[in-house]
Amino acid sequence: MKIIKISGIVLFFFLISCKTSFYTEKITPEKSEEQGIIYALPKAKLIVTAEITQEIKQKGIFADYTHLYFNTKNAVLKNESYFYISDFSVKTIPVIDSSKIFRINSPDNINSILINLSKENFISGINLSDIQAGKVNTEQNNIQNREIKTSVSDYADISLHSVREIRYDTIYKEVIRDSVMIKIPVIRKKEVYKSKAKQAKETADIIFNLRDDRYALLTGENDGDNFPDGIALKQMLKKLSELERNYMSLFTGREMKFIKNYQFEFIPENTAENMQKILFYFSDNKGITTDTIDTPVILNFNQKEIPLKSDLKLDEKNKGIIYRIPGTAEVSIMLDDKKLYKTNLLIPQIGILNLIPANLFKEKITVEFYPESGSLKRISE
Repeated sequence: MKIIKISGIVLFFFLISCKTSFYTEKITPEKSEEQGIIYALPKAKLIVTAEITQEIKQKGIFADYTHLYFNTKNAVLKNESYFYISDFSVKTIPVIDSSKIFRINSPDNINSILINLSKENFISGINLSDIQAGKVNTEQNNIQNREIKTSVSDYADISLHSVREIRYDTIYKEVIRDSVMIKIPVIRKKEVYKSKAKQAKETADIIFNLRDDRYALLTGENDGDNFPDGIALKQMLKKLSELERNYMSLFTGREMKFIKNYQFEFIPENTAENMQKILFYFSDNKGITTDTIDTPVILNFNQKEIPLKSDLKLDEKNKGIIYRIPGTAEVSIMLDDKKLYKTNLLIPQIGILNLIPANLFKEKITVEFYPESGSLKRISE
């Protein structure tokens, strides 16, 4: 099939006369080589974005000593990890409906009109100027994975003291003096790792010192000349609070979040009124999976009633311009019996086709379409 490639908004001159009318016909494989102006009607592709959040609770390395030094109730007592669906969004983008590609033909070429097409060959208007002609934006948003990642620091990373210490042991060495065996004490020095209890005690002392320093700053027990504008004081307090949080996390642990976005595509067909589609399987322990033993996340697509009926016969030559009256569908997403998301969307392919009669163009009129749906927007003189 010969497809006319168009960049941006291109104006085609199509010739008709007051005595003769043009017609629009559907392109078929047998008629694919015939001449004429080709345009397509769009159909909607659903872009479903699922935001999955993983929460991790990590126990602090000094968690067993928390209540020895601090009266806190929010300490993480064990390591945990779980997933949940934090958000859903559904949008549509127009794509060419290969079953709705048309050619405009005229037996005679006398008077001219302008056919405005988008870069996808969607009809956007008739007799429009470049400024008036609509543009179809089919750019998809790039979904960025957002990872909010923190972890409990190791004591060695933030400690003010070494994790090792010198230990002195007394051993006894046997020697012979005057034919008598005696024991002589010998002090031996060796470097060993500090016990966890001692590391916890040192860390708690650092936290209390940080609190003392912050209290001194807040109560004015400092040289005011060092903070003439107050900005430096705010920065100092902020840094002290940040340091305290880092050290406290060694006792209380931390909660971390990993947020990722997953995208799924779905093109509804115009043959069934209601459809269901499994987007993915979900597990609290694993997140998104392909394992059918996990819980399916189901997209429900329910067409709303269309009161109009179309009399167009696409296998005939229709005198005029064929356009679409889109239908509306309710889209919902379910997890078990819980409805996670619901919205109403305009879906061109579940609507009907209609015709703007050719004799209407005997007058100098302007017609504007919504190119992303193929529907009529405005007819004016």
